[in-house]
Amino acid sequence: MYKKIFNYFKIFTCIVLSFIILTGCSKSSTPNSTGTNASTNSDKNENYSSENLGKNITSSGSVTEQGKLVVFAKNNNNIAVDMEIEVEFYDANNTIVGSDSEELLGIGSNGEIAVEMYDTPENFDNYKIYVDVEKTDEISYYDQLEVTHNNNGEEIAVQVKNNSQDVIEYIAVSVVYYQGDKVVGIDDDIESDIKSGRSANFNLDFPYDKKYDDIKFDNYKVFVNGAYSFNW
Repeated sequence: MYKKIFNYFKIFTCIVLSFIILTGCSKSSTPNSTGTNASTNSDKNENYSSENLGKNITSSGSVTEQGKLVVFAKNNNNIAVDMEIEVEFYDANNTIVGSDSEELLGIGSNGEIAVEMYDTPENFDNYKIYVDVEKTDEISYYDQLEVTHNNNGEEIAVQVKNNSQDVIEYIAVSVVYYQGDKVVGIDDDIESDIKSGRSANFNLDFPYDKKYDDIKFDNYKVFVNGAYSFNW
């Protein structure tokens, strides 16, 4: 409240001074040069409403051998966004049997994510995916990462190097496992406070079924589910 009153006082002062001495009170700023969330003049001409941003999000789902739903989503916008993913699960009679949600922050332009819905019910017949989107307030580093990975025979080793000049507060990744085009498993992890020039290192487990038996896979894909710092 005090901050608002102070801002109103500054605005009033600027108006009075500009009227008396015919000079406007102005403030110049330089856009943040780090990350992909820097504001530019062209941003002011864009309509970044949640509705418009949502039109440029594609999503789909697939169920693993463990019975967990994996939601895939891609940000086709030209800016970084936050995603709120909500899933409703239904039985054959279209009666709701469960729900789950996940929030992902600072997903960069053209960023693809894959997230496991941990509260997937034991039995369901179909599901509905909803993705709510808004322009992120975080600093996104999607375009300043170098991702490498290797199947070492026991797990998937993933390395995400921070090529920015800042400390990245959070980097989250997931690995999705496939038999042909079929999703059979997923694992994910998150690391924090990755210094400039250093890497977040992950060891992601191979997939297994409901009985915890190993599942064979012939391919996998690494997704970066977040690379951001809070903008405060």
